[in-house]
Amino acid sequence: MGHRQRWVRILASVTCATTMAQLPVFLVGAAAPSMRHDLHFGAGRLGLAISAFWAAMAVGALVGAGLARRLGAQATVAIGVATAALSLLGLASAQAWIALLAFAALGGLASAITTPAGDMALFAVLPIDRRGVAYGIKQASLPAASLLAGAGVPVLVLTVGWRWAFVAGLLLAVPALGLAPHGRLRTSAIRSRNSRRATEVVPRLTDLIPVATAVALAMSGVSAMGAFYVVSAVNAGHSSRLAGLLLALGGVFGIAGRFVFSWRLGQLAYPYAVVAALMGFGGVGAILFAIDGQLALLVVGTVIAFGSGWGWNGLLTQTAVVSHPHATARASAYVMVGAAVGGVIGPTLFGQIVTHAGYSIAWLVCGAEFLSAAAVLATACGRRRIDLKLEVASG
Repeated sequence: MGHRQRWVRILASVTCATTMAQLPVFLVGAAAPSMRHDLHFGAGRLGLAISAFWAAMAVGALVGAGLARRLGAQATVAIGVATAALSLLGLASAQAWIALLAFAALGGLASAITTPAGDMALFAVLPIDRRGVAYGIKQASLPAASLLAGAGVPVLVLTVGWRWAFVAGLLLAVPALGLAPHGRLRTSAIRSRNSRRATEVVPRLTDLIPVATAVALAMSGVSAMGAFYVVSAVNAGHSSRLAGLLLALGGVFGIAGRFVFSWRLGQLAYPYAVVAALMGFGGVGAILFAIDGQLALLVVGTVIAFGSGWGWNGLLTQTAVVSHPHATARASAYVMVGAAVGGVIGPTLFGQIVTHAGYSIAWLVCGAEFLSAAAVLATACGRRRIDLKLEVASG
C-alpha cells in the first residue's frame, strides 16, 4: 500500500470512528422531544445525561492517551469503536432515564479512548502539506455527528421511532474498522528544516493549561447547543421536523468551518488569536437564539454559531498537537479534558437555567461562555507565535 493511500485510509477510518463516538450525545439531544415521553425526563435530567457523556470523557481522556501509547493507535481506535457500539445499543434499548444516563456516560468513555489515538495516528503518517486539510476533516466529526443526529429526526425518529436512530448509528463501525490498514503504525521521528531548532523542541504541556481553560468555556456553549437546540426550537413554536433539519444545517456549517479554517488558516503564525476570534463570533450566534420565535434570526444564528462557534476546533487541535510533537497523544488529551469539562458544565448549567429562568436567559449565558473563552485565549495565548512547519518522517 502506497504512503498516500495509507494515510487517506487512516484519515477516513479515524474520522468515522470519532464521529461514531460522538454520535450518542447528539442523538440524545436531537431525539429528546420523543424520548422524554417514554423515559420521563425534563430539561434538567436531559442536561445531566448529556453532562454524563462529557464527564466520562474528561475522566477517561488521559487513560485513552495511555492506551494509545501502550497498545498502539489503531488497536486503541478499535477498542473505542467497540465501546461506542455498546453505548448506542444500550441507548436504543433504554427503558428508564437512569439507563440513558449510564449509556451516555459509556459513549463519553468511547470518545475518550478514540480521540487521542486518532490524533496520534494522524500525526504519525500525515505529510506536512496535508495536516491542515486532514485535521479539518477529522475534527469535523463533532458537527458530522450533529448533522447525522439532526437528519435522523425526520428520517428515523419521526417515522420508525427514536430507538432505530441509535441502531442506525452502528453502521459507522463498518468504515471505521474496515478502512483501517493492517499492521502497527511505526513511531514517528521529528525533524525540521533547521536541525538545530529541532533539538530545542521540548514539549511543555503546561503551556496548554490556558488553552484547555478556554476550550472548557467554549465547549460549555457547544455542548449546550448540541443538547438543547432542538428542544429549544420546539419550545419556541417550531416543529420537531424543522428543528431537526436546522440542526442538520448547523452540522453542515460546523463541518465546513472546521475544514476550511484548519485548512486555510493552519499555517498562520498566530493561530490562537484566530481561534479566539472564531469563538467570539460563535458567541454572537448563540445570543441570537435568545430571541424566541424568530425563524430568520434562528437560521442566521445557526449559521454563525455552528460555523464559527464549532469551527475553531480543527485549527486549535492541529496547533496543540503539532506544537508538541513528542507528546501528541497527551497534547490531544489536554485539549480533550478541557472540552470534556466544558461538556459537563454546559448542559447542566443550561438545563438548570431553563428550569428557573427560561430559554432566552440560558442562550444569553451560552453566548457569554463563548465570549469568555475568546477573552481567555486572546489574553493568554493570542501573541504566542507557533511554528507548525515541523516535518514528520516515519522512522
